[in-house]
Amino acid sequence: MQLQTRGMWGFTLIELMASVAVLAVVLASAVPSFVDFFDKYRLRGAAEGAITLISSARSEAVKNDLDVNIAMAGSGATWCMGANAAAQPSGGSPATTATECDCTDTAACLVSGQRAAIDVGAYPDVRVGSLPPATTFDGKLGAIVPLGTRSLTLTSPRGKYDLAVEINALGQARLCVPTGKPVIAGVSPC
Repeated sequence: MQLQTRGMWGFTLIELMASVAVLAVVLASAVPSFVDFFDKYRLRGAAEGAITLISSARSEAVKNDLDVNIAMAGSGATWCMGANAAAQPSGGSPATTATECDCTDTAACLVSGQRAAIDVGAYPDVRVGSLPPATTFDGKLGAIVPLGTRSLTLTSPRGKYDLAVEINALGQARLCVPTGKPVIAGVSPC
């Protein structure tokens, strides 16, 4: 008489522990890459938000033939940026000049009747360097008044990466990596 044994499927404890050890090594090597990815992602989001606000303010200035002013407030990780358009001319009077908006005030910073601001805390942990002076875009050409350039540097939450937002005299904004900082894919050096 012969006993029949059924095939047992499964893992032994040793096989399971070896698999867990290999998984732990793979995860440990991947965590720094994920942290780095999210650090760059947050920084790039803040920089692209600033570029979008600047470009929109400039285009609205030319479209409506009204000066638009961009101002920043705050420091470190608590900063904001907002745009404010000059009031429409009325009663034969010329348009007024655009005034700086207080981006900490949620009712301020209006362009074409819409709020145009990056609110405090919109990009948590992304820090700002020294703030540029308020910038006014001319309603006729979209150039900066008075002519000149402006620059703003944003730093990633861990401080490893920087991105500069530069506005040339014609009012065109661009994004670049400052000299001496690690490269970010798709962004040219300054």
